Amino acid sequence: MNQKELKILSYVIKGGIFILPAIFLIVSGVFFFPFITGKNFFFRTVVEIVFLLWVVLAVFDRNYRPKKTPVLVALGATLFILSLSTIFGENPYRSFWSNFERMEGLVGHVHLFLYFLISTSSLKKKEDWTWLFRSIVAFGTLVIFYAYFQLLGAFKIHQGSTRLDSTLGNASYLAIFVIFQLFILTILYLRSSKTNIKYLYLGLTVINLPILYYTATRGAILGFLVGLVVFGITLGLLTKNKNIRKIALSAIITVVLVVGLFVTIKDSSFVVKSPVLNRLASISFTEKTVESRFLIWNMSVEGFKEHPVLGWGPENYNLLFSKYYDPRLWGQEQWFDRAHNVFFDWLTTTGILGLLAYLSIFASALFMAWRLYKKGKVDIFEISAIFAVLVAYGFHNIFVFDNLTSYFLFFSILGYISYRYSEEDSLSRKNDLSKNEPSTIEYVAIVLALVIVSSSLYFINFKPALASKRLIDTLKYSATGQSSDTVLNSFKDVISLNTFGSGEAVDQLSDYANKANSSDDLKEEEKLKILYVATSELDKQIERSPKDLRYYLFAGALYNKAGQTDKALERLNVARELAPTKQAVYFALAETYVNASMNDEAFSAAEIAYNLDRNYGEAIKNLAVVSVVAGKQDYVNNLLEEYYYGRDIPSTQMATAYVVVGNIEKAKDIWVLLVNSDPSNAQYHVSLAAAYSELGMKDEAIGEIEEAIKLTPEFKAQGEYYINEIKAGRKP
Repeated sequence: MNQKELKILSYVIKGGIFILPAIFLIVSGVFFFPFITGKNFFFRTVVEIVFLLWVVLAVFDRNYRPKKTPVLVALGATLFILSLSTIFGENPYRSFWSNFERMEGLVGHVHLFLYFLISTSSLKKKEDWTWLFRSIVAFGTLVIFYAYFQLLGAFKIHQGSTRLDSTLGNASYLAIFVIFQLFILTILYLRSSKTNIKYLYLGLTVINLPILYYTATRGAILGFLVGLVVFGITLGLLTKNKNIRKIALSAIITVVLVVGLFVTIKDSSFVVKSPVLNRLASISFTEKTVESRFLIWNMSVEGFKEHPVLGWGPENYNLLFSKYYDPRLWGQEQWFDRAHNVFFDWLTTTGILGLLAYLSIFASALFMAWRLYKKGKVDIFEISAIFAVLVAYGFHNIFVFDNLTSYFLFFSILGYISYRYSEEDSLSRKNDLSKNEPSTIEYVAIVLALVIVSSSLYFINFKPALASKRLIDTLKYSATGQSSDTVLNSFKDVISLNTFGSGEAVDQLSDYANKANSSDDLKEEEKLKILYVATSELDKQIERSPKDLRYYLFAGALYNKAGQTDKALERLNVARELAPTKQAVYFALAETYVNASMNDEAFSAAEIAYNLDRNYGEAIKNLAVVSVVAGKQDYVNNLLEEYYYGRDIPSTQMATAYVVVGNIEKAKDIWVLLVNSDPSNAQYHVSLAAAYSELGMKDEAIGEIEEAIKLTPEFKAQGEYYINEIKAGRKP
């Protein structure tokens, strides 16, 4: 290739890099998890194409080959440990591919590493990095404007709360995004020589700050304040200018005073009435979310002890969460796949080696930044900003987990530091092209890159994207009442693509089967067919992921509904081994034992769930229901006395349990409670009518049916039939 062709190729590569910040805006409703999948498919596709072009460029021009820096070594070591952890982890398939909800895994980290490699090798001038940062700010500003429209009520907040999330779909993601954006604006401000442009960057900085506040992300806001303090301390220690030192000290004092003032007035009505301030004021060691974090982190420590060197494998935190589940977490999300602490995530999923490798990325970045300052390549403001953003990001990561946008911005900053560390203002071309004629091995490298990228575009992007789209189509078929055959065939199409989306498709199929089983619109044979297909796919998924609790629990529940209690118990007993302290497993076991008329075993399972944490109201109710069925009324009375002041539990399950054992009088009393608690529920009136009818209370039964007809006119024909049957002395 001649010099002109190489120059054009370099421009194309730079264009690919500069368009990557468009991921901030991508929200693709045609894909499952629209805020995650669209961004990742776009990022991976562009990176793969640019990688192929970069390989060609690097082969013909050695100036575009990577330069060894401490950050590159740290990232390489981290990727190596990730690879080992994937191979030797508990579920290598999931570790490699991840899922639609996260789209991380080894595949995700490989693409981020390639992005770093390409950007640091291809962006050779200050202007190149300035244009990348401008691109980030340009797309980022659109994200900020979208958030303002959410704040004004013009656009809906996707999380359904008052916390802004913009096009990122999560308030925490938006918060750390703003922090990185503020750093990049600071760098652009410092490097600009034009007053008008400086004012522009300053103005953009100002409009970013309120959005950070309205995300109400406590970890990020605290991280931002800590970053400001670090900025002030670094600036104050390094400067010799007394005025700058005074400004730095004033900034630190201001942060301290603001925090102190907030602590002082945190119980005031002004704070309590503000959704954002009230959320910030609720930070305490006893606050529910904070308390749950400590429980999860303690579980993480226990999991680390089992696999201390290479961990459980990337994306396998869900296995640890099941095995070491703390029963006190019953009020939280039941399927955590992250520790909500990046450092514990690395410790548990990649072991001590992975955590040390991850920390070495920060250490090498800080080291390089310091060396840059000592060599005079960055001034005190830039070194202070670098220290501040890395500390703020690290502090934020104590409470949440990363996503593509935060990773992309982090790797961009790492790339910028790496570039500055080996900075060259112009390409060195000491050798003419004839001396740089590629060797045979280098030509082979191009061919190999072409094969790898072509395969990757199909297997890593096209097929999973197709599966994601088809899964969305399937859910639409289900929601719009398409025939069960149409829905099942669509599920089968998604699963048959054999991508990492198959597991999520099976999850959704299980949910569909549960809903179908309780539907009045489907015939029994249709319900059984759906249950058969769902349980069959769940069993296949169990073979692929033999330690994943979800599939055993889902399969057990569906086999129970299908009346196949032996198979249900087989799956649920494995579930108990995988999660010996999770109440949901014992609830499912108790229900299955009841259906199998194994009442003693049912009582034992319900009692175990109850004893795991006696503050769990659902476990108390469940034990009471099973105790009724098991004929342990004295036990029920004791529970009612201890937790309900001797009163009956207004629960449909309790009423049904009394019907099962023939205590219609007691069932009637509970249905009365339920009707009184929700008079508009027609089904409660019908159930109470059935109890009255069984007790020979005809007038009362007819009265309840008439009330149900008033509430639900379409019930009129069936209700009148019941009334005629009751008047005739028959039990409908």
